[in-house]
Amino acid sequence: MSLVYLWRRIHLGRGWDRVEAAILIACVLIALLGVPLAAAAGSEAYATMMARSALETASRHSTTAFLLEDAPPARVGVDGTPSVETAPVAARWALPDGRFQEARVASDLGASAGDPVIVWLDDSGAVVEPPVTPLDAASTGIGVGVGVWLGAVTLLAAGYLLARHLLNRARWAAWDREWERFGQDSRS
Repeated sequence: MSLVYLWRRIHLGRGWDRVEAAILIACVLIALLGVPLAAAAGSEAYATMMARSALETASRHSTTAFLLEDAPPARVGVDGTPSVETAPVAARWALPDGRFQEARVASDLGASAGDPVIVWLDDSGAVVEPPVTPLDAASTGIGVGVGVWLGAVTLLAAGYLLARHLLNRARWAAWDREWERFGQDSRS
């Protein structure tokens, strides 16, 4: 739809057409104004995740553990690619004081006993998830920003379609009245 078409529709169309064009233009302008707001939401999500990343990176460390048993067999997808799933498997690793610790850790399917696996530990030595990475933070920020904007655009589109439906009903009612009046005039 071109701007010339919209301009003609606003200035040359009937009242209902002008209202519809004005609603469409308002929706487009609101969607465009929503871009900076969505970017701000994404930026805030990114900053929150980066703060979490810094906190987790400072309080977690990785060590190499060795599997004590075989992981369940790897699955192959229909297209022949191996699965990237993990399963909890018993593993053992050395502590800084020379003692050993054992726990069930996430290991790739198909791994064998004795294979090394990276384990993340908190300050108390408990197994934890790896810290949030800057890439995770960026992905979250982009996802939130795009999600907020798409949600707003979806609501705007639904509002426009509802308004258009109501305007069409008003147009049809006006046409019915015109035909009814035409019929009465032709009988007179």
